[in-house]
Amino acid sequence: MLFNSYIFIFAFLPIAIVGYFSLNHFNKNQFAKAWLVACSLLFYGYFDFSYLWIIVSSICINYVISFYFETNKDKSVIRKTLYIVGLLLNLGLLFVYKYLGFVIETAANIFNTDIVFAKLILPLGISFFTFQQVSYASNPLNPEIFA
Repeated sequence: MLFNSYIFIFAFLPIAIVGYFSLNHFNKNQFAKAWLVACSLLFYGYFDFSYLWIIVSSICINYVISFYFETNKDKSVIRKTLYIVGLLLNLGLLFVYKYLGFVIETAANIFNTDIVFAKLILPLGISFFTFQQVSYASNPLNPEIFA
């Protein structure tokens, strides 16, 4: 579904907006936020629902990392470790889906081998949501962490 498609403009967007403001009108703020999350995941999954697990697991992992990052404010070693783990997981996900095939193909050409790597279809917006997750996970980062 594209932002300029009829299904987005005349069906998805009005339903998402009416649902959100209706829930807020009845003071169901948490349900309104959940509604927006569900609509966002539906929008992302409309392209291909088989890739939905990637963004959902990325969101959950980054949330857990950020939660432990915030609860260990006085332990800089744990904070550094969590930051590095989060960064490696996020950038590793991006590397696997976007660059691993290129690296393996290049290595096969350099070493003149017949290594075959199954081409992965690039999930929609993986660079965008990966860098958003890196930003989210490092948001509580302050200069004292590396002191």
